[in-house]
Amino acid sequence: MSSSPLELVDCALSLLSDARSEPQYRTVCSRAYYGAFHAANSFHNALPAPGTVGAARGRHEQLIAQLANPTCSKRNEKYFVSQALSKILRTLIDARVRADYLIDTDIDLGMAVRSSESARVIMLKTSEFAVN
Repeated sequence: MSSSPLELVDCALSLLSDARSEPQYRTVCSRAYYGAFHAANSFHNALPAPGTVGAARGRHEQLIAQLANPTCSKRNEKYFVSQALSKILRTLIDARVRADYLIDTDIDLGMAVRSSESARVIMLKTSEFAVN
């Protein structure tokens, strides 16, 4: 069995509706990020040419850099969508890193809500360009 990006984001939204504790908020941030990451990655892979990685290291940072620096023409509407996705994904990865690795920092309902909403926006933006 496999999962789709949408299923991961839907899972985050479902978890959010029942979340009452910090471990649950952390899980929401994590699932929201990974669903958004996979949707943004599919969007990027469908661009006419990959974006520029620059000095970014690691697959997740590289994707954010590539989305921020698309090499397709500015006349292509995906150019500006790509840049917008990079900005949203940056906020999501920051929340995910806090949630998964910075265990001594507080994660609250507000951060979980923002992560879920941001992931939903990425799903909406990428679904407009999905290749079936």
